[in-house]
Amino acid sequence: MRTFWILLAMALVVAWGMAMSLPRGGAATGPAPQFELAALDGTVVSLAELRGRVVLIDFWASWCAPCVTTFPEVQALAARHADEGLVLLVIDLDGVPDRAQTYMAEHGFPLGSVLYGSLEAARAVKGLYNVWGIPHTVLIDRDGLIRYSGHPARLGEQDVVPWL
Repeated sequence: MRTFWILLAMALVVAWGMAMSLPRGGAATGPAPQFELAALDGTVVSLAELRGRVVLIDFWASWCAPCVTTFPEVQALAARHADEGLVLLVIDLDGVPDRAQTYMAEHGFPLGSVLYGSLEAARAVKGLYNVWGIPHTVLIDRDGLIRYSGHPARLGEQDVVPWL
């Protein structure tokens, strides 16, 4: 029994060390990978066409409790700064677009910023941005450089405003 507790303690120390070494977000990580996805409203959105605007990408799913918790603040942040050129793109990782459509409609969020195409296409974009878990938010400046990549709860006005 004592061996079990020692092994458990060692596993927790290793897990804690790995968690502490994960990037916290905030640092520029280079040029944003280009992509094109269909939105839930039927339009096709290309990141290249948004060059010159600040883009906030939120990787999200309606079944993800942390996503549902953080999304209203991400949406509010985007709405506060829309007139300054901030564009919100939501990459839907639900698996079927009906779930995201229902959630957005029930909560009064616009469908035009929710991108899906297909689960494979959404996952491909997730892979381009090295997103391992959701929720995850990426901020891209007017020059197409990533200025923040991390959990949306850690993203604040101080991260967005300098790039507007």
